Amino acid sequence: MKVLQQTIASFGAPLWIESLEQAYGSALIARWRHLNGRLHISTADAVRVCLSLSTGQQVRIAERDRSLSTSVLAGDVIVLRPGIPSETTLEGDAEVVQIFIPPDSLGRAASETLAARLVAPPGDALKRAAIQLFVAVRHDDWRSRAVAEVRLRDRVRDLLTAPADDEIGYMHGGLPPMAISRAERLIAEAMDGPNSSSPTVTQLAATAHVSTNHFIRSFRHVLGTTPHQLVMARRCQRAMELLRHRGLTIADVSDEAGYSSPAYFVASFRQQLGVTPGAYQRAVTTKG
Repeated sequence: MKVLQQTIASFGAPLWIESLEQAYGSALIARWRHLNGRLHISTADAVRVCLSLSTGQQVRIAERDRSLSTSVLAGDVIVLRPGIPSETTLEGDAEVVQIFIPPDSLGRAASETLAARLVAPPGDALKRAAIQLFVAVRHDDWRSRAVAEVRLRDRVRDLLTAPADDEIGYMHGGLPPMAISRAERLIAEAMDGPNSSSPTVTQLAATAHVSTNHFIRSFRHVLGTTPHQLVMARRCQRAMELLRHRGLTIADVSDEAGYSSPAYFVASFRQQLGVTPGAYQRAVTTKG
């Protein structure tokens, strides 16, 4: 794939790279670790699914007349369609898994206008599928990786054909973007330190100056998730970042990420991502 060669030219050789199921086209999965970098793709010949394994870098994606700038957390997923000139700029240390999918294996979806979010909502099916595929590949679990790849392709197809107005909820009686941003910032700040308590729904509603019930309904309408689910997703992403450290035990990560017990941490992590914390830790700490 030309896009693979362009990526290697910009970011260097991947830590590892593998082919996926041939029955679904010559898809590839690869993992990179790099410092500040700029990746320019003139016209990609594959759909790119980019899964971040680290937290802290700023990412800017530019495609023709649209762009996205975001601070990336572990577990965030970005999908870029083929055939459109794009540029990806990363500031800060980054570790990313990229999955390259041939457009013809997705049918017409790959050629449609990408109207949905470039960054998949926390905890959604696309994120689960990407993480499950990554873990299965690193564990040489052929059965699981085949299932995960089919699931990932289905989720990418869904994303490419999503309605354009999925993320414009406040225009139909919801909260203005600034109110949502304030609530998200409060949640992010609560997740920054160890042993930090989660903000209550009452506290979040107060930032928007609305009732608790109205806040919950509007929050779900705009972001597609509840405040509690977002708090749990952010806690999970903090755990994912901690799991990259080989010396930390599951109990250590559970405590640092603010879970009530290791058992609850394992159950919650598996429910959100479809893999156990131990399996994920082995995948991200395996060399090569």
